[in-house]
Amino acid sequence: MVLNSKAMRRAAIAATAASMLVLAGCSSDSDKDSGTSTTAASGGSSSSEGRGPITIVEGQDALNEALENIITDWNAEHPDEKVTLKPLAKEANAQVDDITQRMQAKSDEYDLIGVDVVNTAQFAANGWLLPLEGDLAIDESGLLPSTVASGTYNGKLYAAPKNTNAAFLYYRKDLVEKAPTTWAELKENCPKAVEAGISCYIGQFKNYEGLTVNTTEITNAFDGPWVGPDGLTPAIDDKTKAGVQSIVDNFADNTIPQEALTYSEGESQTAFGDGKALFMRTWSGFSVDGEKTSVAGKYGYTVLPGVDGPGASTVGGYNVGISAYSDAPATARDFLEFMQTQKSQTYFTEVGGAPVLSAVYDDPAVLAQFPYFATLKEALATAQPRPVTPYYTQVSKSISDNTYAAIRGEKTVEQALADTKAGIETAGN
Repeated sequence: MVLNSKAMRRAAIAATAASMLVLAGCSSDSDKDSGTSTTAASGGSSSSEGRGPITIVEGQDALNEALENIITDWNAEHPDEKVTLKPLAKEANAQVDDITQRMQAKSDEYDLIGVDVVNTAQFAANGWLLPLEGDLAIDESGLLPSTVASGTYNGKLYAAPKNTNAAFLYYRKDLVEKAPTTWAELKENCPKAVEAGISCYIGQFKNYEGLTVNTTEITNAFDGPWVGPDGLTPAIDDKTKAGVQSIVDNFADNTIPQEALTYSEGESQTAFGDGKALFMRTWSGFSVDGEKTSVAGKYGYTVLPGVDGPGASTVGGYNVGISAYSDAPATARDFLEFMQTQKSQTYFTEVGGAPVLSAVYDDPAVLAQFPYFATLKEALATAQPRPVTPYYTQVSKSISDNTYAAIRGEKTVEQALADTKAGIETAGN
């Protein structure tokens, strides 16, 4: 029997998980004094009842301070189950490589794993994270649904939301009378950009991860999918095509300038701050103030535009999952919920992060300090994950490479999507 590529990938994932179960059942007890027993059903090396000191790992960034404050509070209350933070490298690929090595070695060194939202499916599919169900279930009732979706794979929650983000449409309120809610309304304002001698709309269209984000946000507006529920099967349809075609058309009619093909976040934000664009898509929290900027006090922000109304941002942020090889998963589970209390989540606002707990966005003190949180909550209410797949890196590259080629006229939209479909089908091979 000859397996097609999708079947081969399913078999590979299943084989990986199965081998973990077999090896876990044959492994010796952990050196940590947890008093727990091995359970093959969990896919790891311990039962869900283990307690004790734990280690959490995540990449180094500006939000580590918030997590350190949460850990300090926890350790004061749980002296026998202290949490230790181990920061990983700043570079995303190095973080994934480090965690992958530990997981493949079935190491119990890491109990909680900080996971970029795009890597959750990969780690879950490989059996490296315990599903947050049964004794390990957490209370999701107060969390923003889009953040819960970002930690979910194949219908199960594998990683608890920690911090999040969404994109805004920034606009020159000194030139635009009313913030647009649709692409049609946005384009109606482009003549004002021409009159001012500036670009109409800019985003991140350089061929990198930002292009995947911008592309999927626009196809979100058209309800266009990329992968099916299994994360392996291409689901590209006419709505996806309409979204990509709109990007190509917007470059063709100069709604989006050609220089945007060189823009990542930094370049686009600099251009907008220098007064070179009427509209800009970028992440929330962006600000330009001071005498050196020409648009200080002259811009506003709103949710991204859609087709018939507001659009849908990509969900950003970080989740935290329990390692399948932790010998203290019960403590790890309790820390996940502690991490999502209102006090804990408010720490993220203090270091420029966005909380996952809905109640923080309604706190008058938080809103007084961060007025944009009202819009951010609105954006997160409809935000969507990027394609949920165990092979996100390959899928994302296929989307960005082929969309970039279509924008540049090197491929038709039809050919670009056919090549993207082939890229999704062969991802992981």
